[in-house]
Amino acid sequence: MFAQWASRCLPGLSILALLALLFLTSTDVLPGSWKGLPRGKGPTNDPTTLSLAQTIFIVYTILVHLNTLLFTGRLSWALSHAFRQTSKVLKRRSDQSPSTTPEPGSPLTDDSLATALDMKRAQTWATELPEEITHAIILPNYNEDIGTLRDTLEVLASHPRARTQYEIYLAMEQKEAGAAEKAEKLVSLYEKSFALVQPTFHPPGLPLEIAGKSSNVAFAARCIGQVHRAELGSESCNVIITVMDADTNLLQDYFNEIRRLHYAHITEAERTLYSCPIIFDRNSNDSPILVRCADLLWSFAGLSTMYPHSTVSIPTSVYSLPLVLAHRVGGWDSDPTSIGEDMHMMLKCYFETNGSLISRVVHTPASQCNVSSDLPHPGFRRSLDTCVARYRQALRHMWGALDSGFATRNTVSSIRFSWRCLLLKPRHIALMHLLWEAHFLPCHFTILLIFSMVYEQLASFTQTPLHPYITFTFQFTAFLRFASFVWMNICISLYNRWYAVCLQTRRNDTIQLHGGDVNNAGFSDRRPWYRWTFLFERIVFPIAGTVFGAVPTIHAVFMHFWTDRLVYRVSKKPAFAMGAGIV
Repeated sequence: MFAQWASRCLPGLSILALLALLFLTSTDVLPGSWKGLPRGKGPTNDPTTLSLAQTIFIVYTILVHLNTLLFTGRLSWALSHAFRQTSKVLKRRSDQSPSTTPEPGSPLTDDSLATALDMKRAQTWATELPEEITHAIILPNYNEDIGTLRDTLEVLASHPRARTQYEIYLAMEQKEAGAAEKAEKLVSLYEKSFALVQPTFHPPGLPLEIAGKSSNVAFAARCIGQVHRAELGSESCNVIITVMDADTNLLQDYFNEIRRLHYAHITEAERTLYSCPIIFDRNSNDSPILVRCADLLWSFAGLSTMYPHSTVSIPTSVYSLPLVLAHRVGGWDSDPTSIGEDMHMMLKCYFETNGSLISRVVHTPASQCNVSSDLPHPGFRRSLDTCVARYRQALRHMWGALDSGFATRNTVSSIRFSWRCLLLKPRHIALMHLLWEAHFLPCHFTILLIFSMVYEQLASFTQTPLHPYITFTFQFTAFLRFASFVWMNICISLYNRWYAVCLQTRRNDTIQLHGGDVNNAGFSDRRPWYRWTFLFERIVFPIAGTVFGAVPTIHAVFMHFWTDRLVYRVSKKPAFAMGAGIV
């Protein structure tokens, strides 16, 4: 019991350990009785001698700052790669046109489409990929606005293969007021647009389960298993489960790429998890700059794990995996520790497959919304309300620090069996490093930065000479922070280039489907780059990272000392013009 509690509180315990280290490091500059023995009366008071705590501090703070710089380098690599790969995906769409032109015999083929149909290309595509994939799409919508859900379903319904290959599972909470009526309305509106529209209702009161996205997804996945139990019992089960947020818009290329990758790596298909980057391109121009920067950094966090030859990519909001794999690992967890449902499921699959899980990136980004406010009129109060809502969302995100404890427990468990020990495998070390970046680095970096400033001021106040190594450390880490700041600005420029391609593709597809004015359909352009609001982003992003990254992380990990339960509160999202989707 204690071991489970300690692993759950690991990030919080690490902060306490860091604070203890910093206190021991600073005893030589503390005023009054805190200084301990008079100078010259003990070995640690020699200004030319570093204490053990000071040595550890120097090594650790340099490593933290170097990691921050390397993160920006890795991110720039991932952004450059994403731009090239997204361009290739869009080129495949225009070259092969399997998604914009239905296959021969498809129920979607009509006279108007047939005039533009290149039959030879469609037949070639069908020959290369003889079997179709069923996409079982889980749409969690606990307390979500029906307008947001309709926007999302309109987009999915516009995909050419939606009617034959998309199964929509509306993952709902039974205790939500009006859930049945909302489900009935959505089914009546979209049952003819998809192969199946099936609402599922997670019942209240199940032991160790809480209301929220993770439990709703888990319950819907069990229903998918029941619907496809015959395929699960056969040798070939071509059912891919996709989990997405209620406000997510996906290009048709996302599902086409999964189909292509599935058959291109068929021998590994049953242990593959697919993830994609996310962009906040719908209402970001209407969001307060701190919220916009916070979501930009959130997007960067996931994208930074998707660089070329990455062994592990952590999904954010949207991911897909075979039904066979989900069945093999026992489905989704729905207890309080699985609130970070996307990362948690990836970790569960990783450990249940003894580290043999394959991560593949689908380079078609998911379009997301920034949180918004219920207040009707723009102004300071609305901006403040949006920032408060974004902090609540950040707290929910960082509550996922519980997954570090989950990974620790499973790592220790694997050590008991030498034949499946993961601890020393390079891939496992890379995964642990990513978890450290996600759940430890933000708060450690902020604490070290504050300590460096306070330490120098205390040394000046008490007229205590700093050890040359400590002086060098402060100067070197200041240089690393400046270099990271400059490199992050380069990353923002690379992001703008990739963002423009993704946004223009979505806009073109919307115009092609609906025509006319699509200005109210949710398109936030980031051009021209020299607008003051975009230039200001390049300066204030460290503040947003602290307010919506480090602070909620510290808040969450200290709450974990008392509880692992968080009341799931849905973030308010905007609704756009109905029918403004993408092909």
